[in-house]
Amino acid sequence: MAHTGGSRVDLRSGVKIYDNDWYIRHGMEPDQLADLLASWNISYVIAQSRYLPMQDSAVPSRVTPADVARYATLDDVAVRQALAARGIGYFSCLNICFDPDYIAAHPEQLPIDQFGKVEEKQDWYIGVPPDREANLAHKIDLLKKGVAALTPDVVHLGFIRWPGFWETWLPGDRRADKPEYCYAPQTLDRFAKAYGLTLDTSDPVAAAALIARDHRAEWTEHKCKTTVAAIRRIRDAVRAVKGDVEISINTLPFFADDFDNCVTEVFGQDARALAEVVDVFEVMAYHQIMGREAEWPANVATDIRARSGAKAICTVQAKALYLEGMHAGRGRIPVIDGVEFSRVLDAVEKSPVEGLCIFTLNDLIEMRGTSEGAPILDRLTRFRR
Repeated sequence: MAHTGGSRVDLRSGVKIYDNDWYIRHGMEPDQLADLLASWNISYVIAQSRYLPMQDSAVPSRVTPADVARYATLDDVAVRQALAARGIGYFSCLNICFDPDYIAAHPEQLPIDQFGKVEEKQDWYIGVPPDREANLAHKIDLLKKGVAALTPDVVHLGFIRWPGFWETWLPGDRRADKPEYCYAPQTLDRFAKAYGLTLDTSDPVAAAALIARDHRAEWTEHKCKTTVAAIRRIRDAVRAVKGDVEISINTLPFFADDFDNCVTEVFGQDARALAEVVDVFEVMAYHQIMGREAEWPANVATDIRARSGAKAICTVQAKALYLEGMHAGRGRIPVIDGVEFSRVLDAVEKSPVEGLCIFTLNDLIEMRGTSEGAPILDRLTRFRR
């Protein structure tokens, strides 16, 4: 599993394991899973676990009451060991600024946007700003226990950014129509103190207007520094448990100037600054969700790699998503077929990014033995071989 030079993990080809369906619905055991992944050319996984569980997002991750008995027999350490025995690297994943259960219990920590509106759930999404101390402390406690048990190669931080449902930011949309968080008093107080400003923190609309007019650069800097500081705190905590663990993060798939610099100004992710505390940038290049062409994932991941000066992996979809409910009628292609998938992988393969990641394992498992899935699995198996 160890590699000389650079990352200890072979970043060539990975998969996100964001649910327990392989074990609960498909009845596999850890060795069977590991063998299957090895046969698909998978060199690492980004995985949730019972130590670091996931709540539902675009992927249904929760364990249902009917599945509790089977789930109780899942041994995540055995999964980790089975993968390691086959040279497959292990990223332990925890979502940081996304936790619907936590925010439901702590509504006072909800963010406020520039229109003075308290954030409400959109589809499955509701975010927490990275400056909420109690949430950060809670997540660090979980991570320390998870790292001690699983000894991962990498700790992967999901949703480590300022809130916003970025998957709805499609070509042709206007940034001015989107919410920007957070103008809640606790964030404004910290900002004003950090920069020696006088702000009326009780009026988010007035504060947002004043910041936009007079303090935009400082506000962006504050948001980006806060994201870096949260990751540094997490990194220091997990490295106290396992000194050589690397850090990877969910990285938003925006070029620096997309939507008038939204990636830094709205979401607080500055790739160059983040490289101080991040070893691997996992770029969520979901082209079908974002209404982009097949070559776009490789292009945006290459750009983030260049901006950060760090390693990057390009995560791509195996299945079309965001076609129903609030997402319907936005022009997204309804199917990712073998030809489309191959075009995506062809571009990534030729790019300088360190590797590929597939979203998600369950989509690949459900493709087995189907005429639609065969060319997708075949292309994955041949990636950079």
